[in-house]
Amino acid sequence: MISASWLKNAKTWMGVGFGVWLCILPLAAIAIEFKPPRRSLPGRREGGGTRGPACVQGSPNLTVLLPQTNLGLTTAEYPQFFWFTPKTLAKSMQFTLYRGTEQDPTQEIVYATTLNTPAQSGVTGLTLPKNAKVPPLSVGRDYYWTVSLLCQPDDPTKNIEAEGWIQRVPVAPALAEDLKVVKPGDRPQLYAQNGIWFETLSTLAELRCADTRSSALTKSWSQLLSSAKLDRLAGQPLSQVCQK
Repeated sequence: MISASWLKNAKTWMGVGFGVWLCILPLAAIAIEFKPPRRSLPGRREGGGTRGPACVQGSPNLTVLLPQTNLGLTTAEYPQFFWFTPKTLAKSMQFTLYRGTEQDPTQEIVYATTLNTPAQSGVTGLTLPKNAKVPPLSVGRDYYWTVSLLCQPDDPTKNIEAEGWIQRVPVAPALAEDLKVVKPGDRPQLYAQNGIWFETLSTLAELRCADTRSSALTKSWSQLLSSAKLDRLAGQPLSQVCQK
């Protein structure tokens, strides 16, 4: 006859075993489909300019990570920007952020910096520096940003440039409440549902950097880029983003 104490212990060990089994299950991919706001602005996500062995080698070309509308929303004062850096012979690249309008995109330079070109192609990230010389993004203002490969620094006409727009928006009350309780792994999907492009990218990139072996997070990243018609970049490494 099976004693009551034996049954109790068996149930306890079964519970522990089931919990361990759940922990070793692979993380399910978060289906992230980004739905951008309807507003669009003129821009060129993929680099234009001279191509070929003198500068860019192979495909894809220099590309900023933005929705097809060429406009991405952010809630951050100092957001993180992303673009794909191709294999290139250019030794340096330039990032420039302007305060402007559709009629005059380059009205005023907010921030500009020159970077060394990564040795390997892949997704590059840059966070707007938070210091006294760089003002935070103003809510409701349009900002124009460009990334250029300096193929021949003494001849700007030879540079390859990609560009787009960013606008800071206030955090909607409902989104603010959800962010207080949602798990970190669900934040990218939450931002995507609210049309906040830059935080969708940055939170998902952060998760991928923390767990570089996760096939589920890799799949979620691929789904996100595919929803923005950036499929050709889905498999590109995030090595430059994850470097500290």
